[in-house]
Amino acid sequence: MDRQGSGRLLPQFRVTVNSRCGRACFFCRPSGEAVLTAAGTELNVDRLVSVGRLVRHAGVTGVKLTGGDPALYEPLEEAVERLRAEAAFGEVEVISRHPRIGDRAAGLAQVGVTQFNMSVDTLDPALHREITGQGDHAAVLDALRACVATGVPVKVNMVVMAGVNDDEVADLAAFCEREGVASLKLLDVIQDLDAGAESFAKRLAHKRAGRVIRDLYVPLESITAQFAADAMEISTRTQGGLGHPMTVLSFTSGFEVVVKDSIAGAWYGSVCNTCPLFPCHDALMALRLTADLRLQFCLLREDITVPLAELFDSDGGELESTVQRALDVYAGATFRAEASKVSAAEVLS
Repeated sequence: MDRQGSGRLLPQFRVTVNSRCGRACFFCRPSGEAVLTAAGTELNVDRLVSVGRLVRHAGVTGVKLTGGDPALYEPLEEAVERLRAEAAFGEVEVISRHPRIGDRAAGLAQVGVTQFNMSVDTLDPALHREITGQGDHAAVLDALRACVATGVPVKVNMVVMAGVNDDEVADLAAFCEREGVASLKLLDVIQDLDAGAESFAKRLAHKRAGRVIRDLYVPLESITAQFAADAMEISTRTQGGLGHPMTVLSFTSGFEVVVKDSIAGAWYGSVCNTCPLFPCHDALMALRLTADLRLQFCLLREDITVPLAELFDSDGGELESTVQRALDVYAGATFRAEASKVSAAEVLS
């Protein structure tokens, strides 16, 4: 758990290095993890490292590079190497769903990537094309194998969707274990993602006869039960200091199935006060640095992002204090285990 010596809660640090991924997954949106970001936007590595140093100094030990898609970010190897050497992050994870990550895997391993995270939502090439808008399923699986071949641990993400791929979970787990993947992470659909400024939900309505994102939600408790009988151990894990509690099923081979189910609860802070979406799926899991140099507290609200771009022209003190104030939001966060509708003020009182 990431904490300072004082015991302060700290979030994950996630960096959206670019703004587009070349996919159109109907449970996601064009800017990926970032709120609405102009097409073609990419982070300058010097500025990424500058912010990274401040976050690391505050006590966060790892960084996750996402997007968009890092596989399409040309200075990715430089960014990884400098985040390890100059910002002193002990863990640098690269999250991708693009085939090009396979071509870059060996180089990334050489410069210090500590985990690859690839998204594979189906073993069916036709369904892959429907979900992502791309007919490159075989290339994605080849890229996964290239990542595994580096010897760096590989995690696969699968968004479990009702009536779409929820009947494939066991088969995908068996495939991952056979291929040498370290863990399969099962995620429920972010039900309120289409409440933001952009999403690919229109693709879903077109492909699936008018369905909306909430129609894809399936509680993952029943999925977890499929694996429980064969698991050597069942435990609970969080990511960073404020992640959702996740069920971890460990098997004798060393393979793990990790279940991230939003009903397990989430952390909320002062920025959640009066939010009409409270309680939401993502909450205060992570502090994100966007490709257009904003600090982002949650997936949905653009109005509470913190712009950093102009601060790089100052003497540096204002940038540091701004990053610290953003982290202070997490230090006062409160965990809520149930998702019933009450005000954020009640939770935080």
